[in-house]
Amino acid sequence: MKVIGYRPSNRWVQRPLDWGWWPWLKRCCLGALALAAVLGALVAPRQTTIRIRYQIAQLTSEVERLESEHRTLLLERERLSSPSVLAGQIGDLGLIQVPSGQVAFLGSDGRLQRSPHPTPSPHPTALREAR
Repeated sequence: MKVIGYRPSNRWVQRPLDWGWWPWLKRCCLGALALAAVLGALVAPRQTTIRIRYQIAQLTSEVERLESEHRTLLLERERLSSPSVLAGQIGDLGLIQVPSGQVAFLGSDGRLQRSPHPTPSPHPTALREAR
């Protein structure tokens, strides 16, 4: 027998969504967060330690460079202020030589004493020629 007539259409019926995957997705996300937290707790201190070691190495090299520069400047200052260099530049600096008879020093007893044997100071040109 053939049924001719009304055939209903189910296009208006929508299938309900399957929410069975939702707990699985939550567990995966929580697992990923837990793994990220554990890795962060293990890796972050190590990265901080390495970063601080690099900073210490850079600062140490900077301190060594500055100490070397300080030593160089001290040597340069001592070289420029040495008596022989200053005696050679006495005329250029506009100074006059003090006669050794006018030079006094402190003795071992703390009294001011004159030099018993005046020593002649070298002429500035003699010092320049000696260099």
